[in-house]
Amino acid sequence: MGFRSKVKSAIKSIIRELKDEKKIPIPYPVDAQKILEGKVALITGGSGGIGWAMAQAFQKSGCKVIIAGTNEDKLKKLCGGMAEIKYIVLNVLEVKEMPEKIREAAALFPEGRIDILVNSAGVVCHSDFFHMSEEEYDSIMDINAKGTFFMGQAMAGYMIENQIKGHILNVTSSSALRPAWTAYQMSKWAVRGLTLGMADKLIPHGIVVNAIAPGPVATPMLHKEEGDSIHESFSPVKRYGMPSEIAALATFMVSNMGNLIIGDTFYMTGGSGTVTLHH
Repeated sequence: MGFRSKVKSAIKSIIRELKDEKKIPIPYPVDAQKILEGKVALITGGSGGIGWAMAQAFQKSGCKVIIAGTNEDKLKKLCGGMAEIKYIVLNVLEVKEMPEKIREAAALFPEGRIDILVNSAGVVCHSDFFHMSEEEYDSIMDINAKGTFFMGQAMAGYMIENQIKGHILNVTSSSALRPAWTAYQMSKWAVRGLTLGMADKLIPHGIVVNAIAPGPVATPMLHKEEGDSIHESFSPVKRYGMPSEIAALATFMVSNMGNLIIGDTFYMTGGSGTVTLHH
């Protein structure tokens, strides 16, 4: 290639780059007390210990929240007429109904949209490798893995259709780091991989996808009620985590302050599963 051809090629390359370049405003931190101001969030499993803690933390940070679950009485009792937290009955096993349920949820507030999805619906297993039935296996995988997949799919479609540059946060577990000899561990491995895949597919649309992975948390799912001891001898920190601790990190992750975190899983385990593998 001659000198003149090289110059022409360089000029064409510069012109292409200038055409492709988009002016992106520089992000600046906002008031940490109101980092979700103006946002609307939908939280599946929102009546559970971690889901409800997230709903409260999001609301305190300026967000309007819709909690979703299958027990309407429980959902209604938790909301208690609060103006900024509403509910919708939603079963993550009813895949075909998800797009319509998302539209119903979006219509609950004047904003008429959803900016944040938290996939928090999940169940634990009660049997080990040698005693797990097919029914228990299917139930766990359907709720934890399949439900998260299709809820994420439906929300992604909604956000893209409405040009919403939002956040999707999947709740996985420290079990995603352990040998998977139960359906629960397998399901959390699946969510960990799904988070990477969703992040890859959705970031071109401005949708940020990540996961949060708690260790043992003092919730009714682990038979812990308010006022119970949170001591846990198997944990490196010798205690259970609190739902409010998980919620505090989740609040940051779904805010604009977390926009450069893409496809990552944040472990908040007290060392369980990270510095110790089996406990």
